[in-house]
Amino acid sequence: MPRPRLYTSRYLALPVWLSMLLVLAGLACQRDPSGAQPLNIGLIAPLTGYEASSGEAIQRGMLLALDEVNRQGGVLGRPLALVTHDVPNDPALGVAALQQLQQQHGIVAVFSGVFSPVILAQLDAIHRLELPLFIPRGSLTSITRNGHTPNYAFRVAMSDEYADEFLARYAVETLGARRPGILADTTAWGAANVAGLTDWTARVGVALAGIERFDQGDGNMNRHLAKLRAAGADALLLVANAPEGAAIVRGLGILGWKVPVVSHNGLGNKRFVELAGVSHAEGMWTLQTFSFTPPQAAQTQAVLQAYHARFGTHRIEEVTVPSAMASGYDALHLLARAIHQAGTAAGPQVREALEHLQPYAGLMKHYAPAFTPERHDALLATDYHMAIWHNGALIPAPQPRLLR
Repeated sequence: MPRPRLYTSRYLALPVWLSMLLVLAGLACQRDPSGAQPLNIGLIAPLTGYEASSGEAIQRGMLLALDEVNRQGGVLGRPLALVTHDVPNDPALGVAALQQLQQQHGIVAVFSGVFSPVILAQLDAIHRLELPLFIPRGSLTSITRNGHTPNYAFRVAMSDEYADEFLARYAVETLGARRPGILADTTAWGAANVAGLTDWTARVGVALAGIERFDQGDGNMNRHLAKLRAAGADALLLVANAPEGAAIVRGLGILGWKVPVVSHNGLGNKRFVELAGVSHAEGMWTLQTFSFTPPQAAQTQAVLQAYHARFGTHRIEEVTVPSAMASGYDALHLLARAIHQAGTAAGPQVREALEHLQPYAGLMKHYAPAFTPERHDALLATDYHMAIWHNGALIPAPQPRLLR
């Protein structure tokens, strides 16, 4: 079982004795000079491996918000502290990590990573512990529509329910597709999006050219692409993570097939460009919830400057997965406001406060309110925007929003 890590340390490859010293040092750094015990918030996410960039982005967004809250005196007179657990796409490890963080650190809330299967596996334990769960990445609709009453899962990120509407409508209304094809992996995430995209393409009045499914790790997509081209597909609706998305665009190059590719947010990180190559990534449309470009409001610029100062970056392009970073940032602030509004960090009262928060102007939107008793998704289709890869950078598309 992976050991929990404090955000101040990276010691997985160090000897055990040195690891323990770093843990103790991190705990000391988290204690407020006033002596107040911190309110510990957990993060269970991939911080190493192929999705590490997204996990790191969530962590960095949380840290920036945590810095702001603590500079203002913390919450209820106590500083906030972050404890993390590095977990890959392994549901059993995700559940074990949740229990370990709760037992060893008494976390008052937990933030998820990027893998929907891990989040789904944690839901029963989350509700048994009465622990608020924030989802800054992980779009499967059933994460928040999970059948639990009361519901402790709150998403500040993209939901497939709204992503499928956006993707289908954008391909048809903005790009003019009349016979799109669907390419999706064989996971539960892929299956849910195939159902949603099929429904929405029918709603906007177009017939699908076909549906092709592929396994995660599949590096040769030529046969899938050839079938859709033969069926007359004039656009591709893609549900894939970076490795498979890279294989698809490389396959398009091999086949010499130039067709618009409109992707879910799995291609919205630099890993996709690294695997695909800048030329193959060029012109790929990717759904997003946040961007630092073009120049934004004063708050956004202030957060960007704080990011550069804290993490040693200098250019917007160095900010890894901005949408995940912004989700972690906004969600941490929403949690702090809920604890303050509840007057306690106890899970049931914080959950109740989250459903009745006062308006908050965040990075991604003005939340008014963020959640309701019936809706635990803070972002809707109208909050999403389309981005496009150009010269190795992800920039807003010429027509970023839905037409209506």
